[in-house]
Amino acid sequence: MAAEVHVACIHDYFERYSEMIHGDMKSSAWEQQMFLPPHIGTGSVTRMRVREGMEIMVTDVTYAEDMRLCIQEACRLFELSYCLSGEVYCEWSGKESYTEPQSGNVLLLEDVRVYEEKKAGMHHHMVEVRFSPDELYAYAVDAAEKQNMERLLHRHLGSIDTYSVTPDIHRCVTDMLQCDYQGKMKRLYMESKAIEFLALFGEADEIHDRTVKRNVRRDDIAKLYEAREIVMNNYEQPFSIRELSKLVGINEFKLKTGFRELFDTTVFELVRKQRIEKAIWHMEMEHLNVGEAAVAVGYSNVSNFTAAFRKHYGCNPSSFLKQLEQQDQVRRSSSNGGDASISQGNPLA
Repeated sequence: MAAEVHVACIHDYFERYSEMIHGDMKSSAWEQQMFLPPHIGTGSVTRMRVREGMEIMVTDVTYAEDMRLCIQEACRLFELSYCLSGEVYCEWSGKESYTEPQSGNVLLLEDVRVYEEKKAGMHHHMVEVRFSPDELYAYAVDAAEKQNMERLLHRHLGSIDTYSVTPDIHRCVTDMLQCDYQGKMKRLYMESKAIEFLALFGEADEIHDRTVKRNVRRDDIAKLYEAREIVMNNYEQPFSIRELSKLVGINEFKLKTGFRELFDTTVFELVRKQRIEKAIWHMEMEHLNVGEAAVAVGYSNVSNFTAAFRKHYGCNPSSFLKQLEQQDQVRRSSSNGGDASISQGNPLA
């Protein structure tokens, strides 16, 4: 399927997309969920218009045929996205980007025509948080903060850039997808998570910008990002530093020092964080016990897993799970009195 989409303000995309698809719609005052008709595909797209100048979209679809869109961005649009699954190809102004699973993009576009393509038969699951740049400045309490915000936006003007997905960003997106509040409480919660997402990105982006300018050679950056991707995809059976340096074509010293400077962590620490984050997912979503979760993420010794978990979170895995259960109970009791709204509970895979 191919279509033209004209976006005159940040809230237009969902409206134009819905008109094009003609899917069944379920709506509340601030949240809409559109289900794809069978000839287009399966799944749904949810838009949460948390307030003017800010919205969250959750796409969870599989298309029956390739989806090709030509999107005319006729407004200033700042967007943070996280791709859980699926692949997206974009082309604009002679530039290209290719989004892969478990990666994030940041963009600031204005008066740009973007070609976007998503393949049929592939599960596309994505979270996108859209802001009007003018609305973002309202969060600046003084001129210095406004200048920092302007610098952040300027770094990504006219581009679709990848960013480093930190464990905190990963967790923030998970919280959005697992939100079980309803009505006004859900709207307030989702707005707070959108702002948290922005703050976490801004912190990581500022660190990245400083380290790239001061310490890391430009021609080594792509190799370090490649190394990070390999680490994140092979954390259950990680490569040694020597093996990893050979795979990406950079010497061991540059790999270790550049990795620390660019990502503010070591290769070993990233492996440990990835293992623990995935273990938490297994325990939360698949209800594995501590030992089963440890084995699932590559630990042969449960005590080693417990020690690593304690170092990362300051408590044992069993205590952490009890805290999560207590938080869930509080959330459920708090949401009982809320207004009815659309539920979006897909877990982060």
